[in-house]
Amino acid sequence: MIMNENIDNSHIENALELRAIPDLYDKNFFIPDYQRGYRWGTRQVEQLMGDLTSFFEKGEGEFYCLQPTVVKALDEEDIKSYDLHSDGDENRWYEVIDGQQRLTTIRIILALFCNIKRRFKSKFTIKYKTRPLLGDIFNNFIYDDDVDPYAISIENEQHLDIDSWHILQATKCVLNWLKDGERRGNGLDFFEGTFHENFTHEKFVEDKMSVQVIWYELRDGSDPNETFKRLNDKKVSLNNAELIRAMFLSDSAAFECDENIIEGYPEEVQEIVREREQARKQSHIIEQWDIIEKQLRQPSFWAFIKNDASDFGYSSRIEYLFDLISQHESNEKDELFTYLYFEELVRSKKVKGLWNLWLKVESNFATLLSWYQNREYYHKIGYLIAEKGNLVLMELLDKSTKQTKSRFSKNIDWMIKRHLMLNTNDDIYTYSYDDGKQAVALKRILFYFNVESTRIANTQDYFPFEHYKNKNWTLEHIHAQNSERIDRTDKAKWAEWLDENIKALEHLKNRFVEGDKYDPRPLIMNLTEKKKVVKTNTFVFDDFSRCFDSVNAYYNNMAIAEGGTPEIHNISNMALLSGSVNTAISNSVFEVKRQLIMEKDAKGEYIPYCTRLVFLKYYNNSKEDFCVQQSFYWSEQDRENYLQNIKEVLNPVLEATDPDMGTNNETSEPNE
Repeated sequence: MIMNENIDNSHIENALELRAIPDLYDKNFFIPDYQRGYRWGTRQVEQLMGDLTSFFEKGEGEFYCLQPTVVKALDEEDIKSYDLHSDGDENRWYEVIDGQQRLTTIRIILALFCNIKRRFKSKFTIKYKTRPLLGDIFNNFIYDDDVDPYAISIENEQHLDIDSWHILQATKCVLNWLKDGERRGNGLDFFEGTFHENFTHEKFVEDKMSVQVIWYELRDGSDPNETFKRLNDKKVSLNNAELIRAMFLSDSAAFECDENIIEGYPEEVQEIVREREQARKQSHIIEQWDIIEKQLRQPSFWAFIKNDASDFGYSSRIEYLFDLISQHESNEKDELFTYLYFEELVRSKKVKGLWNLWLKVESNFATLLSWYQNREYYHKIGYLIAEKGNLVLMELLDKSTKQTKSRFSKNIDWMIKRHLMLNTNDDIYTYSYDDGKQAVALKRILFYFNVESTRIANTQDYFPFEHYKNKNWTLEHIHAQNSERIDRTDKAKWAEWLDENIKALEHLKNRFVEGDKYDPRPLIMNLTEKKKVVKTNTFVFDDFSRCFDSVNAYYNNMAIAEGGTPEIHNISNMALLSGSVNTAISNSVFEVKRQLIMEKDAKGEYIPYCTRLVFLKYYNNSKEDFCVQQSFYWSEQDRENYLQNIKEVLNPVLEATDPDMGTNNETSEPNE
C-alpha cells in the first residue's frame, strides 16, 4: 500500500452504513497478502445457510445483518501498482481489511445463482494479491442440472491450488446442504425461489426481506495492515461502540436542524448554516464522548454502575451506556445487537434523529453521575445494581424520567425490601443458616446491612463497591460450635484447624497465670500432641471432634458469666467473610476469626465495614465496660447488641410499602 504521509486525514471520519447485496454488484474488491486464504469449512458454510434460511422462512425483522466488512478505497497509484483492471464501477477498487471470508462466501452464492438460474448475471469482482487468477474461479464452475443439479466441478480439479480447492469445497457444501434440504422443504427450488428473492432484494423495500452487510470504510488515513492486526490480534473485533461512533460522526450522518432558525437566514447561506450546525454537533459529540469515557474509567464510578465491576467485553466502556439504551441482556447472542438497535431507532424514526439519540446517551450518563454523587442513591442504587445487574439499572433509568423524586426514592426502598425478603410478610430475623433459601437471603441482607451502615455513618467514606466486587463473600458463623461442617476425610483441614486454634490460644497465655482455671496452657499442650499424630491412620474424625469440643468448652466456660448459649444459626451470629477464608478457619471459634480479621486489616486488606465492627466488638460501645470487655468470645450480650443494631439499620427499608398501590398525589418535580 502506497500512502501519502504528507496529508493530514485525522479530521476525517470513517464511513459507516448498511448495504444490501445488490449494493455490492459491480464493485471491485482487492484481498491483500496480509490476509490468509479462504478457509471457511462445512461448519461455517452450513451455519450461514441455516441462519439465512431460518430468517427467510420465519425470521422477524426486515433484514438479516452480516458482520462488518471493513474496506479502504485504493488510490490510483495503488490500482496501477497492483495492476488492477475492471469494467465495473469505473475501475474503483476497495482493499478488504476484514470480512473477506464472508465476502467470498457471498460471491460463491452469487456464482451459484448465475449457474442455476442462467439469466442471473449480477456479481462483483474479487482479486487476491497472493493468487491473481483466483478470482476467475467463480466464472469457471462447471454445472449441468440435467446430469446432477446438486453437483458442481471445475477443470483440472485434482491440480487446484489450496485456496481454489477451499472455494470449490465451500461451493459444493452449499449444494450438499440444499440436497439435504429437499426433505426439509428448502432444497433447490427454495434456493431458486424464496432464497434468491430475499438474498438479492434492495434494502428497505416495504414488506420485503433482505440481506445486508455493515459497510465500514476507512477514510481517516489509517494503515490497513495495522487495522487488520488490531481487528484480528487476540480476536479483537469491530465493536458496537466503534460502529455507533461512526454512525454519529461519519460524513453521511445527518443531524436534524431547527428549520425555523435555518429559515431566518438568507436562502443562499442556509446550506452553509446546516453544514456548520452539523459540524458543531459532531464536535460536541467528540468532546463529550471523551469526557464520558474518562469518567467511566474511574474505578469507583464503574463499580457503582456495573454489577461485576469488570470491563470484560467492553474495550470502550461507553458501550455499556449504549447497552442500557438497547436493553441488551447478557444472554444475547448477536454481538452487534446494540449497534443494530441504534440503527433501527434512527432508520424507523423511533427517535427524532441522531442528535436526539445522542442526547439520550448524555441524559442517561448525567443521571448516573448524579446518583453516584448523591450519598443515598449511591448506596441504595449501588446495592441493587450489585445484586440484580444492569436489568434493574434499565428499570431505574426509566422510572427516574417518569416519577417524582419522592416517589422514586420510595420505589428504591420497595425494590430493596422485595429483594431482601423471600416473602414481604416474613420476619427476616427468624431466617436460619440451616435453610438453603433463607441462607441465601441472609447473605443478601448482610450485604445490604454493610452498605446501609456505611451510608448512615457520616464518618465513613462511600461503600467501596470496587473492593467488594473483587472478592467472593460467604455467609459465616461469627462463632462456630459444630465440627460437622468440617470435611470428615480431609486431614489437611484438621491440621490447619489445630494450627489456627493453637495460635489463638497462644495469644491468651499472657492474660492468665499458670494454674488459673482459664489458663490455656494445658489445652495448648493437648492440641499440640494431637497435631503430631493428626495425619496418622490411628487419628480419626472422632479424635478431631474431641479436640474441637475441648476448644469450644474452654471458651464456653469463660463465657458462663455472660450466658453462653449453643450455636445460633440466625443473623445475630452471622457475618460476611472473604471466600478466601478456608473451611478450617470458617468453622473455628470467634477468637480464631478475630485474630484473622485483625491480621488482614493490619495488612490493608478490605474487610466489610460491619464485619470489622463485629470482630472488634464495637457493637457494645454503649456498655460501661466497653474499653475492658473480653474480646475472645461472641456472647449472648454481643449477639443482642449486634441484632439491635441490625434492626435499627434495616427496619426503615423493611417498613417500605409499594408506592404504586393507591393514588399518588405528589406534585414535586420529576427526579433528575
